[in-house]
Amino acid sequence: MPVLVVPDKAKPLNIPIFQSRIPKPEELVVLDKPLLEATIEVGNLLKDCKAKWALAGDIGEILNGVNVQPDHITILTNVVGCEEISTKLKGFQVEASKLVETQIKRNAEIEPKPLPIMIKSYTSRFDLNGQRLNVHGDLRIKVGDWDWGDPLDYEPEYVYVVGVKVPVVPLELKTRLYRGLGWYDRVSKIHAAMARRHHKIV
Repeated sequence: MPVLVVPDKAKPLNIPIFQSRIPKPEELVVLDKPLLEATIEVGNLLKDCKAKWALAGDIGEILNGVNVQPDHITILTNVVGCEEISTKLKGFQVEASKLVETQIKRNAEIEPKPLPIMIKSYTSRFDLNGQRLNVHGDLRIKVGDWDWGDPLDYEPEYVYVVGVKVPVVPLELKTRLYRGLGWYDRVSKIHAAMARRHHKIV
């Protein structure tokens, strides 16, 4: 009696086939060299910082694989962190820490009529070899005529940038924030990055 019986007609197998392809230009996530070098320098200079801090804004997202084009470095911290960072980066400081209230360029898209977004924080500014660095302590957000929100808080995640360990604001927090502002295009970019990270097809 044969060990293996092969039927006359084989049954078709439904095995999904994923073809390899070259990424489209809009799918490439690339941090330009001057900004990359400045990010590495920040990571090295602040590695012993006792206050909680993390790279935020577009720079924090691109380090997590989100397809954005940062043009400067942003750090999110608290008031104590703002002072400590100012001390550690004293040679690069161009503007001392002070309470600043500004309207950002993009509006909230949660009602039929766009609503302006204000941010308020203790802000200091630096220049690292031509690369702009903004540090925000106890950043708060206000949409339209609503009340100011609480200072943004987070537990940093960590990534390695050419061997330098740096904290970044978690993508989960950014997703919640963008949903609250109605920025679903940015939510989609984060979801795409998370899918790539987990080797899913997007």
